[in-house]
Amino acid sequence: MSVVSVGRDRLGSMAVKKTLIPWSSAKPAPVVMISGGESVLVRIAKDRIVSAARKQDPEEIEIDAAGYQAGELAMAASPSLFSSSKLIVVDAVEKCSEDFLSDALAYLDAPNDDAVVLLLHSGGNRGAKLIKKLDSVGFPRIDAAVLKNESDREKFAHTRFKTAKRRIDEAGMAALMSALGSDLAELNAGVDQLIEDTEGTITAEVVDQYYGGRVEATGFKVADAAVAGDAKNALSLLRHALSTGSDPVPLVAAVAMKLRGMAKVQGFSGTSGELASELKMAPWQVDRARREVRRWNEVALGQSLIAAAEADAAVKGGGRDPVYAVEWFVSEVARLARQR
Repeated sequence: MSVVSVGRDRLGSMAVKKTLIPWSSAKPAPVVMISGGESVLVRIAKDRIVSAARKQDPEEIEIDAAGYQAGELAMAASPSLFSSSKLIVVDAVEKCSEDFLSDALAYLDAPNDDAVVLLLHSGGNRGAKLIKKLDSVGFPRIDAAVLKNESDREKFAHTRFKTAKRRIDEAGMAALMSALGSDLAELNAGVDQLIEDTEGTITAEVVDQYYGGRVEATGFKVADAAVAGDAKNALSLLRHALSTGSDPVPLVAAVAMKLRGMAKVQGFSGTSGELASELKMAPWQVDRARREVRRWNEVALGQSLIAAAEADAAVKGGGRDPVYAVEWFVSEVARLARQR
């Protein structure tokens, strides 16, 4: 039996539903599905499975489930004179033909232990019967669902660093998320670069050397200064960002995001870990928001959120001068921060 085989005892029961396996644990099996539409996670999981499977020097075959013709899967997975093992990658299972669905369901009853059939399903209801049987039979399904919030993207980054046996401290992670946390592809590329180009613990200073000039990072620096009541520094950072081509829209968004985070934690008790899960924030975001909101009174924070809504509308076409709107907003936040 191949090293990628799943025991026949797992195939004997159709009653147990398996949970999704995280992308970081993806490995070959006679049949394995990557399920979800997050392209970064799909690529990482696929690379892990393919790289491991290639150690058996398999014959590699690609199948398009959308244009599938009856019998293709059985033919591709059958023993070959060219190689004792097979690696079959099936794309677009979410668009599969009826012939593929029928053949795949039948294949699950008697898979070739010397083959790895990798199914790629980006989401949707098509192929639901196949997914249900895959789970029941006990073959793995890899979770590659879209990461919708920053907390999940931060966990992704932590996992990448942990897998690479690299340490990033809390301030370094906060700086990285400020710079790249809104886009998983950019965050993943940033993690790759920091792993490859640096040594030792990754700190905020290290991250700033690489990504301190990003619009997101600049916006959060403006936000930090504004909510601290440091109008001079906030406006200086803002004008530098605008002079180097930054758009007012993400700059307003960065300040508004910080204010909303402060508003979320205001009045809540409990540990940062407990609140992080409830409020869809990272623990470090909860801790920082709590520290910052202590300097504010409730009325001033409410007024700042109203100012954020007005500035957002103004920079998105509702005002005559977006630059004036963002400068007014930052000045107003700094002024309100100093009220006691």
